[in-house]
Amino acid sequence: MLSISQFSERCGISASALRFYERKGLLVPAGRQENGYRAYSPKQVAEARFLGSLRAAGIPLRAIRDFLRKDVRAREAMLSSWRQEMAARLLSLQVANQYLSGLTPERPPLHLEHWNEPSVLVWFPASADEAPLPFRAEVASRKRALQQRGVPVLTGGYVRTLDSQDGTLSGEVGFRIKASRRTPAGARRQEVPPTLFATLECGLRDDVAAHRVFRFLDELGFRPGSLHLERYLPGTPDRYLLMLAVQRR
Repeated sequence: MLSISQFSERCGISASALRFYERKGLLVPAGRQENGYRAYSPKQVAEARFLGSLRAAGIPLRAIRDFLRKDVRAREAMLSSWRQEMAARLLSLQVANQYLSGLTPERPPLHLEHWNEPSVLVWFPASADEAPLPFRAEVASRKRALQQRGVPVLTGGYVRTLDSQDGTLSGEVGFRIKASRRTPAGARRQEVPPTLFATLECGLRDDVAAHRVFRFLDELGFRPGSLHLERYLPGTPDRYLLMLAVQRR
């Protein structure tokens, strides 16, 4: 058996951290010495190193505790989720570094927005007459309906125009909700992993907005992903936010 100081040196984790893990129920000493001090088994070294590695990778203690209690299939699902989150964080750092490196006062007002947790977009069918920001009333109505059902909306409404016939537009209005929420009745569900967006606030007559974003990303060495969104902005009747997911080239 190993004392806490010996065990700390073997696994590279401080004694204070080991005591903390014990309090959290993550790593309990195998026994006690005659003097009542903690005693660890050499077999626990690998367990401690694994725990320390997960912490070094940025995994929260609550998630680690949940992971250790799961079966193999559930653990693989959690590992897959962690890999996606880590990839998103790495991409975010890479884009942020490139963004700052390439930013000049002459650049267009392009910004970054990071959805750092898995989330869901719920889409509802919509129709409206052709007009500036035509689905604004539908967005407001659907948002109120969701809130009345007790469904928190994380960000403002999104729109997609799918077709236009004789002055009438058909499309979808969508809202971002937590991944744990059920799909509201009448909605189409779209799962969204952690995602980094390049965003540009646009006016109604800004016909080249998307091209400006594409060009900027290309100069930074990245490319837009498959998720393109338009988000209506509160307090302005003539502007919207163009959002393009960012991927590595």
